Order: sequence, then C-alpha cells, then structure tokens
Amino acid sequence: MKISAFYPGLLVYASRQLGDELSYLAEDCVQDAVMDSFNERHRLGNSMAWYSYMLKSIFHSSVSLVRKNNSRNNYLDSGVVEQASPDLDVAILEQEALDMLYQAIETLPQKYRVILRMSFVEGLRNAEIAKRLGIAEITVKKQKAQMLAMLRDKLQLPPPIIFSLLSSYYTYMQ
Repeated sequence: MKISAFYPGLLVYASRQLGDELSYLAEDCVQDAVMDSFNERHRLGNSMAWYSYMLKSIFHSSVSLVRKNNSRNNYLDSGVVEQASPDLDVAILEQEALDMLYQAIETLPQKYRVILRMSFVEGLRNAEIAKRLGIAEITVKKQKAQMLAMLRDKLQLPPPIIFSLLSSYYTYMQ
C-alpha cells in the first residue's frame, strides 16, 4: 500500500489532535511520523503495524506540541516577558559594548594598557601612576589623552560613553 492513500486521513487526524489553534502544524506531525516510521521499518512487519505506529506517533507529537504551546501561552500570560525583555535587551547591548571595548583595549600599545589598568582598574591618580612608573605626571596625562583618543577612534563613540564603558570595565575587573 502507498502512503499517499493514507496521507489525507492522517492529516485530518493530526489536525483534530492539534485543535484549531495549532492545526497548521498537522502536516509537520504527519511528515515527522512518516520519517520515524521509515527509521523503524525493520520493526513494522505489515501495513496494520505501520498504520498503528503512525497514529501513535502523530498522537504523541501533537500532545507534545499542544503542551509546548500551553506552556508558552502561560509564560506569556504571566507578564514575565514584558518585565524581563527591556532589561535583557539592555544587558545584551551593554555586553556587546564591553566586548568591543575589550577588543579595542587589546589593540592598544602596552604602555597605554598599563596606564589604563592603573587608572581605571586600580583607581590610581595620575601622580601615583607617574611615581610608580618613574615618569613625569604630565607624561601620564598625555598618554591617557592619547589612549582615550585611540579608543574613541576604534570604537567611534563620544568620550562620555567611553568613560561610562571604562567605569563598567573597572567594576567588572574588581
């Protein structure tokens, strides 16, 4: 027997099992059942065993889809999505910005990375950095300005945003 003879009836069965809201998934259920039955063909001795397997497979698939849909609807109805979504979007954007900052910092010359670490991670003042490195305080100021200009060019962001990112970097590194 050809599957094409059973196919319309199996579609109707799947559609009824799924209900009106999910009936558009009936064809997917039937196609998945056909594929499963093909993989299990060595166990299915005759056409009745195959047909029974198809009905069970469609039933289990449709029950699973209905349960998933109910869970999704319950989750959406709970209001959690509206509350979490904006925060999640902001968190993702912040993480992407920090990733860009980390990449830009890695491209800086070593002397700038040292000053950045001492300034933003250790929280040292320019005079303390100069004393530790054995250089003039004005040199520290100039190198910090050059470092920030390089970061601004690499990130193409205005200085206030770069300072905000660096403060996040500072918080993360502690």
